[in-house]
Amino acid sequence: MSNSRASSHGASGGVAVTPSMSASAIVAKGATGSHVLKIDGYSRMKGLYIGKFITSRSFQVGGHRWCLRYYPNSRDFVRYAGWISIVLCLDPSEVGEVTAEYKISLLDKKGRPVPRFVRESKTLTFSGKQEPHITDSYHLITKAELGSLPYLKDDAFSVRCDITVVMGIVTEDLVVPAVERGIKKKTF
Repeated sequence: MSNSRASSHGASGGVAVTPSMSASAIVAKGATGSHVLKIDGYSRMKGLYIGKFITSRSFQVGGHRWCLRYYPNSRDFVRYAGWISIVLCLDPSEVGEVTAEYKISLLDKKGRPVPRFVRESKTLTFSGKQEPHITDSYHLITKAELGSLPYLKDDAFSVRCDITVVMGIVTEDLVVPAVERGIKKKTF
């Protein structure tokens, strides 16, 4: 029977051979960025019909243009009547598809995210030519809660959208530490 490893007295001239070990990683490279949207004059927008939205100005993250849609009376009238919804959209001028994930956060008076009102997406594929899916809509807070909590001040509140755009998937070599390769340091 053949042995694929050299013995301690074989081809290496009497020196023990250490088995080789290599490692690699598959890495999804990403670009991140944030956009803050202030809703000023909240009470004057509450009268919009369910499903009607106001679009933010475009902003850039990961080399792509994005916008937020603010639905003061929800996007989905069946399950989420009475909710405020914020939806991330790829700007209609964008060509092709973009893979990203995002987080929408209601901000407190000091501009910090309120943990109870943070909504995170899974990884999604966006297209500037298609409407966002209803499941991609983030129902952030009910109008009743917003009115009773301290986040609505002077008829205004703010949200932040944090986006991570997948920029590419690559493979990389990893360096395996000597200890993991089975090489022991000699002590004298």
